[in-house]
Parts: sequence; C-alpha cells; structure tokens
Amino acid sequence: MKKNIIANFIGRFWALISNFLFIPLYIKFLGFESYSIISFTLLIAGIMAVLDAGLSATLSREFARKDITHVEKIRTFKTLEASYLLITFTSILLVFLLSNFLAEKWINLDGYQSSEVAVFLKIISFDIGFQLLYRFYSGGLLGLEKQVKTNFYQIGLGILRNGLVVLIIIFYPRLDVFFLWQTISTILFTLLIKLSLEKDLIGKVSIGFSTKIEKVILRKNWGFAGGMLLIAIIAAFNTQMDKIVITKLLSLKSLGYYTLALSISQVLIAIANPISIALLPKFTSEYSQGNNEKASLIFNKSSILVSILVFAVMANMSFFAKDLIWIWTGNLALADEAKIYLPVISLSMSMLALATLPYQLAIANGYTKLNNILGISSLLITIPGYFFATKYYGAMGAASVFCGVQIITTFIYVFFINKKFIKSNIITDIYWKQFILPFCIAGIVAFLFSKIPLLVDNNRIFSLIWIGIATFATLMISLFVLVSIKELKQLVNLKKK
Repeated sequence: MKKNIIANFIGRFWALISNFLFIPLYIKFLGFESYSIISFTLLIAGIMAVLDAGLSATLSREFARKDITHVEKIRTFKTLEASYLLITFTSILLVFLLSNFLAEKWINLDGYQSSEVAVFLKIISFDIGFQLLYRFYSGGLLGLEKQVKTNFYQIGLGILRNGLVVLIIIFYPRLDVFFLWQTISTILFTLLIKLSLEKDLIGKVSIGFSTKIEKVILRKNWGFAGGMLLIAIIAAFNTQMDKIVITKLLSLKSLGYYTLALSISQVLIAIANPISIALLPKFTSEYSQGNNEKASLIFNKSSILVSILVFAVMANMSFFAKDLIWIWTGNLALADEAKIYLPVISLSMSMLALATLPYQLAIANGYTKLNNILGISSLLITIPGYFFATKYYGAMGAASVFCGVQIITTFIYVFFINKKFIKSNIITDIYWKQFILPFCIAGIVAFLFSKIPLLVDNNRIFSLIWIGIATFATLMISLFVLVSIKELKQLVNLKKK
C-alpha cells in the first residue's frame, strides 16, 4: 500500500506542478482573456463529468472486491465499457450542439467574437468526451491496485497534453490550435490506458470496444452506480455553481481571477487524494472480509496525517496569498486582483480535502445515501445563495457561500460517517484532534511567520523559499504537538505494528 500511496503522491504532485508551470505560460503566450476562456472550458468539463453516472467508481469498487470471481469482473468491465461508450457519445454531442448557445447567450466576452468561442467549444467537446472515457479506464486500474501504472499514464498525459502544448503556442499562439492539441493528446492516451487495463484484466489487448450490455450486471450495480450518479449531479451543482453564476453575472476576467485562486487551492486536494485513493481498495477489502476494526484503525491513523498536512498548507496559503500568486504568475496586477479570493477558497478546499477519507470509507461500504441527503439539502442554500451573493458582492460573495456550505456539510458528513462506520468519540477524536487543533496550531504558526519582515524584498525566489520554510515549520510543529513518535511511525507505515 505504501508503494501505491507514493505513486499517487507523485501523480498528484505532477498535476500540481504542471499547474504552476504551465498556467503562467498560457497567460503569457495566449493572454489573460484566452486563459479566461480556458477556465470556462474547464467549467464545462466539470459539469459534464456528471455523465460518468458513477460507472468509474462502480468499476473500481467491483475490481477491488474479494468476494467475486475474476470472470465476474471481466463481465462487469465489458458491460460497463459498452455503457460508457454511450456516455462518451452523449457528452460530445451535448457540448457540440450547445456551443453556439453558450458562446452567444451565456458568457460575457471582451476580446473574442462569439463565433470564435463556439468553434473552440466544438473542438473541446471531443476532448471532454474522451476525458470521461479516460477516467473510466483509470478507475479500473485503480480498482486493480495498479496505482503506479495509473499515475504513469496520468503523468504522460499531462506532459503531452498540458506541457508540450506550450511549445506549440509559442509559434502558433492561437486558442483553436491549443484546444486541438489537447484533444488529440487525450484521445491518444485514452486508447493507451484502455489497452493497458485489458492486458492486466484479461491478459490480452484489443483495439475494439465492447458493445454487449448484460442487463443482469447493470441491475446488480445500479443501486451503487445510481447513488454515485446522484452524488455527481449534486456535487456538480455544489462545486461548479459558483463559477457558473460568476460567468453569467460577471465578466470572464472575473472568472479568470477566481480560477487562479482556485487553481492554487487545488494543492489541498492533491495532498489528500493520493492517500484516500490508495486506501479505497484497502477499505473495500477489509470491510468485505468483516475486518471493521482494522479498517477503522487505518482510517483514524491516516486521517490525522491528512488533517495536519492540509491545514499546514492552507494556513500559509492564506497568510501569503498575494506573494504566492505573484511568485506563480510574475504579475503583480493579477496578484492584487486574485489575492482576496485565496484565503476563503483555500479554507473551502481544505474542508473538501478532509472529507475525502470518510467519503472513501462510505464508498467502500456502498453507502451513498448520506452524500445525496446532504447534497440536496445544501442546494437549498447554494442555488439562491450564489445568485444573491454574486449579484451584490461579486466573486467574493460566491466564494463566501462556497466556503460556508463546505464547512457545514463536512462537519455533518464526518459526524454521521463516524457514527455508522468508525465509532470513535466524535468530539475528542474527530472534531478536536483532526479539525480544531490542527487548524489553530497551523494558523498561529503561519500568522507569526507572515509577520516576520523579509530580508530581501521583491524577489520571487527568496519569497518562495521563505514560504516553503514557513510551511515546513508549520507542519513540523503541528506533528510535534499532535502526534507521538509511536503514532508517527504508524502513520508512515499505515498499519498497526
């Protein structure tokens, strides 16, 4: 399991580094207005992800189970693959047909004609469809506990899709060329990861796709997949509605500034996801064999590590917001515009990051009911809240609503997951030790470091080193206060000695 966690960290670290490396280059060679359109296409991709219908998670879960035969796993794969081809086609068709409407009626443009944007959306419709299909095959590899291989493909895709495109736009600084390159890259790696999954699962590869759908397989998995679909729909509303409303009510530049802060905050999810993804097959295996206490022990030991890591980074993001954006983009004007969003959004993403482990615990048990109840309930706040807050307070209003909802729902979600599966003391073991204490310690240490004057001003490299020192010190102090040496060894090993 340690090898899988390390592989996931490398994959997520690459995704994070690629963001920091490439987004400033996109802005430099294409312009900030073009980056705002790129942000809008990412928003569409996030919305269309609901068409996954829970099939990727279903495939991963079925592959990780120990109580079904290998033949059943192959039958499940072939049925779900055939179903997913329909999803891919539907995704491409929807974005393609809606491209003119979105370009003309939904977004507020400054530097591009609506006809140009419609062409961009038609190109990325294929990219979005094959991103979904790629995610499906990736979920299969993760279910087989092939995290090393999965991250190998993920890094390769990132290099080709997001890295080498920089060389293209240096000579051809056009958005249509940018999107076309990304689409071709996604299609290529989707085919490669498909062949790899088939070789590991079946022992041979095929350039064809399954077209046979067994109704008995669909009926068997519909309960879990249906729950995951509802979760995805609700999550799309709760995580994308802020950007949807900003796009509709404000300019695309506002979305660009907001997305800059959101992109930096993704590091918090990148911290938690490698651990949670690696632990899902382990949780599924332990619960399917009735080892509930062992699963709870693994959860508690890994949760405290995630909390300390997330809050240490989040606190320094908040207190060094302007410096981080300036270091990243090299543009003080952008940093001044985007800095106000980073503290609020980073706290929101921290809550999402801390919910990943209990979420994986629920998925391992096929339990999706709570996600749907909380998600639907939160929509009663977010749908009117985003429109009202954005109309009167701009993008900061949207960020504040997003933050408030994530804090409330995470605390409630953790309470009920603990009650159903973990059965620890919710006040002392969860809220106090995993939320309040790490948050307070990290906040105090990061605040003190932010008040120390820099010896060299207006130097991006020196500022980055200083923020790195502050973050490392925050992490070490939090570990020293909250975790004993014995517990730290157990955290590293992720198992009881």
